[in-house]
Amino acid sequence: MGDPPTTPSGERPIAAFDLDHTILHMLAASHVPAEAKELSEDVVTFEVNDVEYAISVRVGTTALFEALRKKGVDIAVVTCNLMGDEILTALGERCDVFEDVPVHVIESREKGAKCLKTLGLKRSKVVIFDDSLNAWVPEDQEFVFEALRYDVQALAGFLNEDTDEGDAKVDTELGYLTSIRESLLSFFDVAKIDFDDDAASDAGSEQPPRRSASFSLEQSPAQRDLKRALSAEDPGGAKKAKIPSLSDTNVTLNKPVAVGQDSS
Repeated sequence: MGDPPTTPSGERPIAAFDLDHTILHMLAASHVPAEAKELSEDVVTFEVNDVEYAISVRVGTTALFEALRKKGVDIAVVTCNLMGDEILTALGERCDVFEDVPVHVIESREKGAKCLKTLGLKRSKVVIFDDSLNAWVPEDQEFVFEALRYDVQALAGFLNEDTDEGDAKVDTELGYLTSIRESLLSFFDVAKIDFDDDAASDAGSEQPPRRSASFSLEQSPAQRDLKRALSAEDPGGAKKAKIPSLSDTNVTLNKPVAVGQDSS
């Protein structure tokens, strides 16, 4: 992947990724729908205790990891999937962009079990990409870029419906990571100094830290496109996306993986 960054690791920005329903969907191989290859960028298999598992990798994941590495951003995985190490090993054998990514496996199933400070991942610039806001301690939730849930079984159902609504959901998913990639990457750009704003502030007064506007998708073209793409109907019949918000308290944690069951 080229020369490693020379900046000390404690000073480099970091992106922390959840696995299940965020950048992939893992199932027992026998439960993977036949349409999985159409709905993912790849299907990677591995075995644990003589049981074969299959990982549907979300379209755009590899390109996102490559772009983050090129930008000098550290990558870590924080997952409640007890086979997180095995998953990254299998992905690393497929593509070297996944090699040497540290994996933090969270055994607790309690809300707020994930914590940047506890895991040694606290940096001055952090983005967490996770489909579950409540998986993280409250003080880390402001850094969570909440992902639309990736479920290859549900997508296969939409594909087989052969309806405009189902097709729209599939099309939105296939372009999802590409549509938000620049917004994610721009968070790690060097912040521009607003000298007029600084001059207007009281001399010598301490100013509270300000989050980059690029961290939020609320006003981005990608967010507006997504809101028009999914399924909730408005009075005029237009389709709008149900985008998970940072205040959504109904998002649940990933559950332990069992043979023959969805890993969510």
